[in-house]
Amino acid sequence: MTNIGKSVSLVIGTPRGFTRSVLEALLKRGSKVLFACSDESAGSLEHDRLRSLYGPQQVFYSCVDQTSTEALESVFLRAMDTLGEISCVVSSTANDPLDLGSEDLQGDMAKVERKLDSLLVKKDVNSMRQMGHLATKYMGRQNGFQGGTLLNLTSSVELNGSTEAGGCTVLGTTRALGLEKRLAIHGVRALTVYQPSIDYPDLSQATQITDDQHSPYSEWDKYSSYTREYTGYMALHVGETEAPGTAWAFNKELRLKQVLPEDVPGTCGITNKMCFWLGCPMVKEEEMLNNMNIEEKIQTQSLDEIEMKREDILDT
Repeated sequence: MTNIGKSVSLVIGTPRGFTRSVLEALLKRGSKVLFACSDESAGSLEHDRLRSLYGPQQVFYSCVDQTSTEALESVFLRAMDTLGEISCVVSSTANDPLDLGSEDLQGDMAKVERKLDSLLVKKDVNSMRQMGHLATKYMGRQNGFQGGTLLNLTSSVELNGSTEAGGCTVLGTTRALGLEKRLAIHGVRALTVYQPSIDYPDLSQATQITDDQHSPYSEWDKYSSYTREYTGYMALHVGETEAPGTAWAFNKELRLKQVLPEDVPGTCGITNKMCFWLGCPMVKEEEMLNNMNIEEKIQTQSLDEIEMKREDILDT
């Protein structure tokens, strides 16, 4: 069991909605947090708000391109230089918008919706693979660290939407990242929590979770704020207590339930059950284990070549 509280945590994702709930839950539990996102306006505003509540030495912010591995790697290095060894990474695509062109919205509405749902799932999966690589590189035991937790927060589209056939799933990718043979090497526990779908049509808009209703909050919006804090706390609780490679979703009663193959209507083309039991085959073994230090290998090779050329010049 990993204790996420009072540790050094890294949060990647736009600080809105569910992501914001988990971010503040970390701070409430005493973690020092560096969060990063592409939206400089949203990130700066949230940083100012959190600094005023938890202190300037508890929360830090970096504006980076979330799709760039090089930029994200710089965030890991900054977190380690500023705060020390990272023990928890929260990677969220739950509240990130899609980049769409007008051509993506043309045609039959049902087909457009399937296409958009598929793009959202693809974005979730690509981010999980990217962060899986970085988390095992900068928290993995094979590199001299202590291991840790990678908590993925994704959209719930693959559970509720009608995606196109042939794509990978969040569930299969989660299973691949949490395989026991990989965990035994790097010690990074990968889990996923799907974004909760909270809709109470019988309640007024004032009682829904919105971005202007985060703490500090007044008496009249206690229900909304409690729901927000509860979902953030429970996501962290899953990261601490549940088995690696598992995915979880909030049901209509806001209770967390483990996601199984029959809960995912879409398929990756091989079958959900195979991905569930064996892990998605698209998450390559060498990407997770053998190539974790590829940048260092390339740099070392380049330095060796330079040194050999220098020696040749001196010899002549």
